[in-house]
Amino acid sequence: MATWNAQRDDWLRSLYPDTPNRTIAKMLNCSYLAVKNRATVLGLKKDPAYMASKPGCFKPGQESWNKGLSYQPGGRCQENQFKPGQKPQTTVPVGTESVDKDGYLKRKVRDDAPSGMSRKNWKFVHVLKWEEYHGRPVPPKHVVRLKDGDKRNFSRENLVLVSMAENAILNKFFAMENPPEGSFDVLHNLAKIKLAANKRKRELTC
Repeated sequence: MATWNAQRDDWLRSLYPDTPNRTIAKMLNCSYLAVKNRATVLGLKKDPAYMASKPGCFKPGQESWNKGLSYQPGGRCQENQFKPGQKPQTTVPVGTESVDKDGYLKRKVRDDAPSGMSRKNWKFVHVLKWEEYHGRPVPPKHVVRLKDGDKRNFSRENLVLVSMAENAILNKFFAMENPPEGSFDVLHNLAKIKLAANKRKRELTC
C-alpha cells in the first residue's frame, strides 16, 4: 500500500499532468493503480496537450519492443506443450461409438478433420446405416429421421430421408414424446402439404 503525505502529493500534482502514470509509479516507488487512485482523490487531470499526443499509442513506423522475439515460457511448460503431430489423451480410435447429449449413437469414421473441426470425424450411426442401405451419401439439405423415434432401431424401414424444410415443420408442429405407431408417414405428408401450400401462397402474392 502506498503511503501518501503532503510532499508526495505535491510531487504527484507536478508530475501528473504530462508524465505517464507508469513513470510516476516508478519515481514514487508505488504501483500504477496507486497513482491512478490518488490522482482521482486529488482531482488531478492530464493536460489536454499531453492527451492530444495519444500517449501509449503506437506511432506510424514505431516497432514493438518484442518484434522478432519468440516467447519462451519458463518452468516445465515446454515439457507439457503439445508437439507437432501429437494428439490429446482423449483421442479415441476410428470405429469408436459414443452417445451424444440427445441420446443418438455416433461413430468415429475418420481422424483427419481440420483443427477445431473434430466433430467432422464423427457421423450418426442411423445416417451411416441409411447410406449403407441406399449405396449413396445423404444428399445436401436433407436429414435422416427415425420413424418410430427409437434411437436404436436402425432397420431399413425405420430410416426415412426428409428435406430440412420438412424436418423443421415436423420438429415445430408435430413433435411428440411417444407418437402413435405408424403416425410418422401421416405427419410427413402433412409437412409436405404445408410446404406446398406456403409455396403456392407466395406465388399468388407475387
